[in-house]
Amino acid sequence: MSFSSRRRNYLLTPHRRDGLIEWMKSMLMHSFVLDALETTGADTFSHFEMLIDEHRQISMAQSAGSGSDDKPSRLKQLVPTVGNFHTHLPLRRAFEAYNAKYGLTKRKHICIS
Repeated sequence: MSFSSRRRNYLLTPHRRDGLIEWMKSMLMHSFVLDALETTGADTFSHFEMLIDEHRQISMAQSAGSGSDDKPSRLKQLVPTVGNFHTHLPLRRAFEAYNAKYGLTKRKHICIS
């Protein structure tokens, strides 16, 4: 069965990409290029975790009506298409577990994707 190039490359088009994931990948790219992922990778995921928790608190306060200030979270300012998070995401712990198993920080030629 033959597929057209448009159908094969459908997922490569920007409208099918998640803004949060793309932003996270771009933040990690700096550490990979500078060969500092081993020292800064876990800290970067801690920062992601902190921003997501702040976004959750602000969105819960706004939905409860207790937040009179409708100022968007820092994450919403960085990634305008981000939605709501319903649970805490332990990103640093997940990164450390995945790195221990697969050695992401030891890579030299393949960046995190």
